Order: sequence, then C-alpha cells, then structure tokens
Amino acid sequence: MFGKTRIPPYTPPADVVRRQYVEQDDGRLVWFWYTKEGVIVKWAVFFGLAVLFTLYVVLGRQHAKKRVRRGLKPLAYHNWLLSRHEKAGVDPRYAWPQASYANYQNGAQYGQGANGMYPMPPPVYDPNNRPPMYEGGVPPMGGSKVDPVQTGIEPARQPDNDYAPPPGPPPSAAQR
Repeated sequence: MFGKTRIPPYTPPADVVRRQYVEQDDGRLVWFWYTKEGVIVKWAVFFGLAVLFTLYVVLGRQHAKKRVRRGLKPLAYHNWLLSRHEKAGVDPRYAWPQASYANYQNGAQYGQGANGMYPMPPPVYDPNNRPPMYEGGVPPMGGSKVDPVQTGIEPARQPDNDYAPPPGPPPSAAQR
C-alpha cells in the first residue's frame, strides 16, 4: 500500500537475551524470573507494594480524621478515606439536606388532582341548598326517576312475600 519494503521485527542482540537467562547446575538455561532468586524478588516486590498501599490507607485515614477533629477540611489526597457523615462536620457540601415537611400537590399544577389522574368532580349538590329538582317538580316525558320530587324521604317499604321464610322450625331443630 505505501511501498513494498517491510521492516523486520526488532530482535535484541544475543548478549541481551543471554543475560535474561541463568544456567543451572545441569546446564539448562532458565529465565531469571523462574529461578529461586527471581521468585523471591517477585514476591518481595508484590508484598512491598501491598504494605505501602496498606500503610497509605491506614495512615491517611488517621491523618484525615485528625484534621476533621481539629475542624479542618480533609485534603484532596485522603478525602475519599472518610465517610460522608465524617466530612459533613467540617464541610457543609456533604451535609444531608434538611427534611422539608411542606405539602405539595401531586400534579396539581397541571390540572390534575391528588391521585395524579383527573381533577375531583364537583359535588352532586350543595349541602347548604335544597337538592336539585325538576322544573315545576314534574319529570320530563319518559323520565325514569322513582321519586320525581326528590324529597329524600323514602316511602315505607312493605316486606315482599316472595322471600318470606319457610314455615316451621329449621331442619336441624326438628331432628333433636
């Protein structure tokens, strides 16, 4: 595409490669990191880094708590070692917001009611006034009102004989 010449891959000189290998007693060449000394170096580096990180966390937290006890803000490099509650004592940005107990209308600003769907319907009638009535007290032709005057007084109901109890005692009492 950019030419026919290819760059060969880098091959280090043989003496550099040879220094990475160690000759064992039996004449075999072993890579240094697989020898006894190489394994010790690997574990020493690992444990050294682990101890440094642990010391940073433990001592950094102690230092941050000491600053907070003195009323100073924690520094940026150990701010993450403190909880929000500990930081809130010296930095108001971390204080939880005060609880507000104000009532709010759920969706009322959009013409919705308290249930979030539709506004409440108006009452059927004003309890301070008389109930609604037909004009002149007479229902229109084909009206289906039972009490067209709507006085609110129910007529005395006569018991229906369709559902009268059967004569005689109940069957369980007759067997005794």
